[in-house]
Amino acid sequence: MPYGRGARHGGRRALRLRTLWHRCWGAGAVLLGAALLLVAGTGLAMVPDELAEERAYRAARPCGAAVTEDCLRSVRATVRGTEIQEQSRNERYELRLDGPGPVPRNLPMAGADPLLRRLRAGDVVTVTVWRDYATAVGRDGVTQHSDDTPEAQAVFTAALALSLVAPGLFVAHAGGHAVAHAAGYAATGVPARLVLRGKLAVAAAGCALPAGLFGMWTGPVGVIVLWSALAGLVLAMSRRLDIPGRGRHAAPYQK
Repeated sequence: MPYGRGARHGGRRALRLRTLWHRCWGAGAVLLGAALLLVAGTGLAMVPDELAEERAYRAARPCGAAVTEDCLRSVRATVRGTEIQEQSRNERYELRLDGPGPVPRNLPMAGADPLLRRLRAGDVVTVTVWRDYATAVGRDGVTQHSDDTPEAQAVFTAALALSLVAPGLFVAHAGGHAVAHAAGYAATGVPARLVLRGKLAVAAAGCALPAGLFGMWTGPVGVIVLWSALAGLVLAMSRRLDIPGRGRHAAPYQK
C-alpha cells in the first residue's frame, strides 16, 4: 500500500510539472506571437513611406545650381578595393570606398560589369548620391548602378511583414490554448490538429515568397492581394481538414 500511494503521488507530481510546463511555454508563445504581429504591423505601416521614397527617387534629376538631398549629386571618392565572388550560390559584388560623409565605405553593386571589374585600389570615381543612398559609380565615362537604392524596398518590406502574420497568429493562438488547457495537454499531449495548424501557418508564411516576386511587377499592393488570396486558400484547406472525419489529423484531436 505505501508503495502504491507513493506511485500515485509521483504520478500526480509529474502531472503537475507537465501542466506547469505547458502553461509556461504557452505564456511564452503568446508573447512571441504578439511580438511577431507587432513587427508585421510596423512593417506594413512603413510601406506607404517607402513607396513614396521610391517614387521620389525615380523622379529625381541631377542637381543644378541648388544642391539638395532630393537631387542626384556627384561626390568624388577613392577606391580601397573590390570584392567579386561569382559562385552560383554565393554571389557577392562589393566596392570599398574612401570618401566624404555621403559615401559608404562598402557599397554593394549589382554585378561585376561594366565597371566594378575594371576598378583598382587608388582609382578615383564619381559616386552619385541621392539622400543617404549611393546609387551609382562612374569613371572615365562608364557608369554602373549599385544595389543601394530605395527601389523594391516597399515590396520587400510588405512581403517580409506578411510572412510574419500567419506564424504570429498561430503562435499566439497555440500559446493561449496551451495556457487555457494546460491540464488536458499534460494528460493527453498536444492535440494533433494543433500540429497541423502549425504546418499550415508555415505554408501561409511561405506564400509571401511568390507574392513578393509578383510584387516586383505590381508593387506592394500586388504583394498584399496575392498573399491574401494564397493565404485564404490555405485557410480554406485548414477549415476543410478541421471538419470531423476528414483528414488523418482530425480523429485524435481532443478539445
